[in-house]
Amino acid sequence: MRQLMLSLLMALTAAAAAPPSERRLVFLGDSITAAGGYVEIIEAALIAQHPETVYEVIPLGLPSETVSGLSEPGHAGGQFPRPDVHERLGRVLEKARPQLVVACYGMNCGIYHPLSESRRKAFEDGMSRLHQQVTAAGARLIHVTPPVFDPLPSGSPLLPAGLEAYPRAYQGYNEVLDAYSDWLMGQRAQGWEVLDLHGLMNRTLAERRQSEPKFTFSPDCVHPNAAGHRLMAQPVLEAWGLQAGADGAPVHPEGAAILAAVQRKQAVLKAAWLSFVGHRRPGMAAGLPLAEAEAQAAVPDAEARRLARSGEAALALPGAQSDWNGYARHDFDLGGHPLMVIAPKVAARGRPWVWHGEFFGHRPAPDIALLGKGFHIVYLQINDMLGSPGAVALWEQCYGDLRSRGLGPKPALVGLSRGGLYCYNWATAHPDQVSCIYGDAPVCDFKSWPGGKGKGPGDPANWALVLKLWQFADEAAALAWPGNPVDSLAPLAAHQVPLLHVFGDADEVVPWEENTGLMASRYQALGGSMELIRKPGVKHHPHGLEDPAPIVDFITKHAP
Repeated sequence: MRQLMLSLLMALTAAAAAPPSERRLVFLGDSITAAGGYVEIIEAALIAQHPETVYEVIPLGLPSETVSGLSEPGHAGGQFPRPDVHERLGRVLEKARPQLVVACYGMNCGIYHPLSESRRKAFEDGMSRLHQQVTAAGARLIHVTPPVFDPLPSGSPLLPAGLEAYPRAYQGYNEVLDAYSDWLMGQRAQGWEVLDLHGLMNRTLAERRQSEPKFTFSPDCVHPNAAGHRLMAQPVLEAWGLQAGADGAPVHPEGAAILAAVQRKQAVLKAAWLSFVGHRRPGMAAGLPLAEAEAQAAVPDAEARRLARSGEAALALPGAQSDWNGYARHDFDLGGHPLMVIAPKVAARGRPWVWHGEFFGHRPAPDIALLGKGFHIVYLQINDMLGSPGAVALWEQCYGDLRSRGLGPKPALVGLSRGGLYCYNWATAHPDQVSCIYGDAPVCDFKSWPGGKGKGPGDPANWALVLKLWQFADEAAALAWPGNPVDSLAPLAAHQVPLLHVFGDADEVVPWEENTGLMASRYQALGGSMELIRKPGVKHHPHGLEDPAPIVDFITKHAP
């Protein structure tokens, strides 16, 4: 399930996806669009990936609005009927002059009553009028099906079917939205552009509730929270070839700051544009004069574009290029050994990188997240060398080659299982060239594995390989050797290299007490910083964490 959600939230787009050719984009909708979360996510992603293209994103969502023209009796305590988008649509087209309109309606359009033919027809007729008027004005229109109505979190009783009046919402109202969404999707056959948010949100909600029965995107049944707005942005992101992380920030080293700048910009523009176009809904704050608001909004807009351009230029990498989870993978040869470098879309300042000791591609979620933050990912394939002196020499050659190509001076090392021997043996020889080390059930002493001289069974074939690779005269010489990672921590402590180990405390292959535990006690005694994440009852497998955030945060925090 988490892998499905990861693939969804990382927005791996189809090959045909492309940003809009239009430059003036109007977003229409009800209070959900007026809240602006999904609009801001989309605009931030446009700026992050296309900072030189100026898209004017005009927010014109209006709370309570419908496309059906209906209003329930006593709406807003009888203060005013629901506004109808058609009352202001002509002014929107005249004053905003959109080239592209994105419209998300439906939530209010059935006025929270059960499905009826008259209300269904009002929705369909209103949507058809919207489509005809926008396209007649020469603008392209993209319809987005409505989000879900979620009865689960209701704080007051919802009403069943079959009543004459509905002073509160019908408990099965999402069925009404299902019907409206199905009709909209059917208009694709007439050439309409329709993006299916409703189906996506229904499916995602059902899946999340398999493990979290009380999960919701809409704490008040109607209005999506931050996670809901992130999901709302997804169909548009995919259609336009854009990427955003699970937090809504663009996949960019400065993504969070870009999104924050866009939010400041849109906060100024929302009320100004509503006031400029005009509407009949009471209770809305008057905005600044539009020219003044646009002048203020230009400041965070410029900041967002500056941040989007702040990454490093792409490296010129040799070798065959292929796709790896939406990123460019480069495979080339280094002294007869395969070397792989995966490049981010925009490199972070200083071009930080992550270097794997072994088993690259196993549990890839941290790498995907770090690519989104501007890290390069590196793997030199030298299997069956177990971090021996010959392996360290090849790593030195690899480091020199990648530094000459422009990667940063201090990679983060990732040692999974036997990969710990590669990482630590190279790091202790070059402690000034390491930003941090993440070990996942790592081998820290070859006497433990593959030697099997402690609690674990060992691996006789690899133990024989240790004797050969280190050119030990016999087993006694190997057992007396003082150069294992657990014995060589002083250089790392002296250079204040931070360590993170994730381990299962029932590890039967690489017993943690002989590896991570021994290293922790010794490293901390030397004054070194070492974080431990224990997985109670877990054996050597599975590796990693269900939520990779602590790993990603650790590496990001210590990147130069």
